[in-house]
Amino acid sequence: MYEHIVLNEPHASMEGLYDAEKSFWNIDADFLNNVVIKWTDWHTDYLFHGLQDSRIRTVRFPYSRFIVDAERLWNDPMESIGQGIVYKEFEDYRRAIPSDQEQHLLNLWHWHQERLSHALQEGALLLDCHSFPDDLSDVDICIGYNEDWSKPSDDIIDMAVNHFMDRGYKVGVNYPYSNSETPDCDFGYHSLMLEVNKKTYLKPGSILLQDDGLRDDITAFQQRLLMGS
Repeated sequence: MYEHIVLNEPHASMEGLYDAEKSFWNIDADFLNNVVIKWTDWHTDYLFHGLQDSRIRTVRFPYSRFIVDAERLWNDPMESIGQGIVYKEFEDYRRAIPSDQEQHLLNLWHWHQERLSHALQEGALLLDCHSFPDDLSDVDICIGYNEDWSKPSDDIIDMAVNHFMDRGYKVGVNYPYSNSETPDCDFGYHSLMLEVNKKTYLKPGSILLQDDGLRDDITAFQQRLLMGS
């Protein structure tokens, strides 16, 4: 168990899309409906905040992932398809960014990484908070981690899987997504990703919240992660 949890919310906002110095997208109805709405992690700032505890801290990136993807790695392999830290293309949409403005956007990525590093401490758990579109998989809850120093113990991973399975969710382990955020720190900590299928909490065909207990189940999971709870 853990004495501290840091919630990372990198994709929960759609701010900045109409900012001329940050966006550089052609914002039309198709882009908003088919891309932004689909890929924004709606209401994760509600779902993961059911537990009010001083041992939990939240680091939320305030801009849309289509401004800067604060979750991407430096020199991310997704750069090869235009979807690194600063997206240059996404599906049929393209974005031309002046080099000086791109550097400013990259600085926002560094800023988010630094905030995460400052929020963490020795032995803490970073809980990477996400949602995903329901047409990607029939999995309800995805548990993700890295196969490295940041991987939680097998007992923690088994607890996470069983916690949600016992509540009736279909759980995927590193599927449909894998890995979890690991900002640079000079101490050890663990990182675990929790991805929730949008169908588990949104009204069909909309971004309206229809939480049928998911928030309570996530709250109970966080309580189990915290030492002494």
